[in-house]
Amino acid sequence: MSDKCLKQLPIGNEDFTYIIQNGGYYVDKTSYLKKVFTNLSPVILFTRPRRFGKTLLMDMFKSFLRVAPDGSANREYKEKLFAGLEILKDKEFTDKYLGQFPVISFSLKGVFGKDYNAAYEALAFTLSNLFKDFLFLNDSEKLLDSDKESLRLLQDFNYLSTPKAEKYIVSSLEFLSSCLYKHFSKKVIILIDEYDVPLAKASENGYHKEMVTLISSFFNVMKSNLLGDEGNGSPIKKIVLTGCLKVAKNSIFTGVNNLYVNTILSENADYDSMIGFTKEETVKILKDYELDDYFPFVKENYDGYRFNKKEMFCPWVLVSFIKDAIEKKSQNIKVNAPNYWINSTSSNALLSYVGYLTDEDNENMQKLMDGECIETTINDSMNYDDLAMHKAEDFYTLLLFTGYLTVNSYRTENISGEDKTVYSLKIPNKEIRKCFIQNINAHFDALVNQGENKAKLIAKALFEGDSESASENISDLLCSYVSIRDFATKAKPENFYHGFLSGVFTNCSNFITDFKSNSESGDGYADLIFMDKRRKNVVILEIKVSKSDDDFEQDTNDALLQIEKKKYYEPLLKKVNIETIYCYGISFYNKQCYLLSRKVK
Repeated sequence: MSDKCLKQLPIGNEDFTYIIQNGGYYVDKTSYLKKVFTNLSPVILFTRPRRFGKTLLMDMFKSFLRVAPDGSANREYKEKLFAGLEILKDKEFTDKYLGQFPVISFSLKGVFGKDYNAAYEALAFTLSNLFKDFLFLNDSEKLLDSDKESLRLLQDFNYLSTPKAEKYIVSSLEFLSSCLYKHFSKKVIILIDEYDVPLAKASENGYHKEMVTLISSFFNVMKSNLLGDEGNGSPIKKIVLTGCLKVAKNSIFTGVNNLYVNTILSENADYDSMIGFTKEETVKILKDYELDDYFPFVKENYDGYRFNKKEMFCPWVLVSFIKDAIEKKSQNIKVNAPNYWINSTSSNALLSYVGYLTDEDNENMQKLMDGECIETTINDSMNYDDLAMHKAEDFYTLLLFTGYLTVNSYRTENISGEDKTVYSLKIPNKEIRKCFIQNINAHFDALVNQGENKAKLIAKALFEGDSESASENISDLLCSYVSIRDFATKAKPENFYHGFLSGVFTNCSNFITDFKSNSESGDGYADLIFMDKRRKNVVILEIKVSKSDDDFEQDTNDALLQIEKKKYYEPLLKKVNIETIYCYGISFYNKQCYLLSRKVK
């Protein structure tokens, strides 16, 4: 790394003004101001995965558009702030929009809690802080005394957090817009970031119905006659929202006229590159930090997203990688590919689905983790409450819109007499695959540890020679298991089930000891060997995979013959403390298994 002065990387900072004024690195997205704010739709929703730069984009919008408290455009200051950026080249747009609008800008990211009351208080806190941004309205000569009294109530968290203040909360955006319009005689722009977080968190914590009612009323501002065309005297010019999902089924957007929604699937090139870094922007930022040789490495580990037809990178991941790479190179340490995504996304919804997947869905999950594509339809206006129904389409929709999957291709197909789009989806890169592995392994560990339950019953049955009981419990547990194949599709089929059984027995430390996998024994390597805690009873397992359930008996017999031929149990026969040795041939076919046992001591 050379000694030239590099711009500060804006890690964790989503304040546009702070980044610019402190010499931070900024990828210029200002040209999208014109595309968004000359769009004729009065309400626009952009959905993208989290950590892709939505908040910084919205803050840039606010910084450009917002009128100063004294009513001035503050043009000299703003032109200096946006100096060198693309938007100032458009003089006509700049003259009309720079510093010309009162802007109400806030995020609902923090509006959640363990129950509805806690979430309601979080919304009250967010709104009281928002209203404190407009304290100058308390002294406005253009507002009535009753307006000012209501403003003071909305600035008071202690009042706003009480149930009786709900009427103020649900009408707060309409009221504030009217006050700003009266004060400035200028139309208002409303920017709402992470609009769907309250609904997502409510779904996770069991108060979704109450939150939908509250948020729907709160968003009535989008449906009111306050929002309209230039000449009708309406105080609001435009509302822009960002989030992960479009949730039309919640009725939040019912009655909203001329709503425009842009998602990662929308076929509109105008907004493809607005949120996230393009390939060209990624190449440039790597070059600016003298890391251009690492582009193939970055592409392999962090690329793969497609927004419509555009190749996109996650800004937060890329900037984090650059920061770490610079530090490592300065210390002559090999640059690696840390997993940044795993700590930035909630996996609760993903994990809640794993136990409900059908055999076909489990196979799809396996294909994804093996680097293959799956095909499915997408519910692009899914309700967060739909997640409780555990439909496969909603599961893949959630994975797609939260960034776990990306679109490889798509086609139109007639399904049950209706033309539908079928998407080919895949895991975008190595980083996200690691997230899958960690999350699914964590879920499986939790599943096995739910009791001394299934795992203990399986171990107990095997120590007692009870093949039937062991088979039933293994099949029950297998139905909710998805394996991680260490060598992807090159792995032998047995590896899938070997990993499954290892997951069971390595989580049974209270019941078994001396667990060994593929350990040398006799004249070969037994698949699994373990003892009970007293070291008096031994289980030896040999695993086969059948082509059909008709082959179960032959395959399990072959497994037992292999144990006999290779004499896996011979070293254990000589140990006087061992009272029983049970050998098992076990064969799997899909989610079924079949066991045969032989007692050799």
